[in-house]
Amino acid sequence: MSFVLETSSSVESAALDLLEKRIFEFRKLPGGKLLEGKRIETKFFPYANLGSSIRISSGKLIFKIHSFYLKSEPGNLEAVVDLLLYKLLKQPIPDELESMVRNFYENHTIQKSHTNKNKKRIERSSIQNEKLRSILEYVNESYLRIDISDLEIFWGKSKSTARLGHYDPTHKMIVINPILSLESVPNFVLEYIVFHELLHVYFPISRKKGRNVIHGKEFEIFEKNSGL
Repeated sequence: MSFVLETSSSVESAALDLLEKRIFEFRKLPGGKLLEGKRIETKFFPYANLGSSIRISSGKLIFKIHSFYLKSEPGNLEAVVDLLLYKLLKQPIPDELESMVRNFYENHTIQKSHTNKNKKRIERSSIQNEKLRSILEYVNESYLRIDISDLEIFWGKSKSTARLGHYDPTHKMIVINPILSLESVPNFVLEYIVFHELLHVYFPISRKKGRNVIHGKEFEIFEKNSGL
């Protein structure tokens, strides 16, 4: 077993023991033979979104787990390890386990929000933010008519071709790519991007079979029928 981790030896030893015990237990499940004879490689990283993963490669069982789990209650690390093993073996995930991991994720997100709220890279002073607000209110009134009194919208600071906008549920904020502020960009394009992000407010991310569903069926149908 190899272990890549910057932490104290006691924490490392406890994590190793936990992994070995959980893998031993999961070998008893249907499909558990997949875990036999595999070397174990575990890496803990401070991922941005608390993500964790598991895969098999070159005869190794490779875990990549958020380092924050090492600082929390032991049960949280065991829960995420179990979740990854259930997924790998394609076994149903117990509701209690999924709920536990989700609650841990939500609590971590709240803590991170309190720490980083003032670090978000957005442009608040531009007069063009007023234009965005007007578009947001127009789109909402035309298609959704939801309460957006506590929803903010701003231009981002960094131009990117990868993502034209995103909704941050933690800060209740829509951030639009400043590349769309160019005069050559038609107004209807900007309206559509704002509409798409507003739909994320109306249809929050849900969980299904242990995975986040960002664009669910209702989301896609509503967007398609909008006419935008």
